[in-house]
Amino acid sequence: MEIKNRINAKRIINFSGHTGSIYALSLSPERPYIYTGGSDGMVIEWNEANPNEGRLVAKLTEPVYSIFFDSETNYLWIGAASGNLHIIDLQQKAELKLYTTHTKGIFDIKKWRGSIFVAGGDGSLSWYDVFKLDFEGKRQISDKSLRCLAIEPVKGLLAIGSSDTFIYIYDKELILVQPQIEAHQNSVFSLAFSDNGSLLFSGGRDAMLNIWRVSEGFARVNAIPAHNLHVHSIALNPHYPYMITSSMDKTIKIWDVNSFELLRVMDKMRHQAHVNSINKIAWLTKDKFVSISDDKNVMVWELEI
Repeated sequence: MEIKNRINAKRIINFSGHTGSIYALSLSPERPYIYTGGSDGMVIEWNEANPNEGRLVAKLTEPVYSIFFDSETNYLWIGAASGNLHIIDLQQKAELKLYTTHTKGIFDIKKWRGSIFVAGGDGSLSWYDVFKLDFEGKRQISDKSLRCLAIEPVKGLLAIGSSDTFIYIYDKELILVQPQIEAHQNSVFSLAFSDNGSLLFSGGRDAMLNIWRVSEGFARVNAIPAHNLHVHSIALNPHYPYMITSSMDKTIKIWDVNSFELLRVMDKMRHQAHVNSINKIAWLTKDKFVSISDDKNVMVWELEI
């Protein structure tokens, strides 16, 4: 695939401390904190201002698949491989609740309309009160794993990606508003809406990056063979027209959101990037992003525009 423009990013921080693959990533929007979890069962808080010291937040006896930091409550929601859901008060350094709602791993956690929503490997979606932490409901969506969630910012739609190849779209009343979208040849691993809610981006195990136009009934407007292996994560920059994707093929790619053109391929040889599957990626600021990998490292990158 031809690279159309010159943009680059350099690695500025490498956090190390995990002893196994890192699967889970969440950020604190107000403070320079990064939360990660992985196969070692550890959940670690990293501070960009103090890169040599990580704080152990929790130690589970099983792998951590997902994390969500809620800035309103200062609570950390942790999804485990067994389906257990742990809620940690970061100020008190104590576990407030443990839910066993799901019977298989929790792959994603998002906040939506005043509740925390959880995507389970058992194919069900559950949700909980943000402040009271009460269980509010559960719905079976698929007979396959739910792998990812995304919130549309204008109408407040909820998109759910599943291992059954489909994307499901729900409104604020949890009514299915769109016939299920057959999005990929197999598992849908990542979803992201554009800031104005006009486009939905999806990445799959088939290594494809698909783009869907919301106003046209989620019609597919582009299908890009983006990586050589699974597209694990998609993140859109809230300030610049850039999107980043990460993959099992050990690369990070930077894209133009408007033209869908590839701007940069970042790998170990040329950029000191990861040496194993890159499982999650997220924007820290308008010109910095963070990535996590099976190689046990957490890396912070800065754009060079």
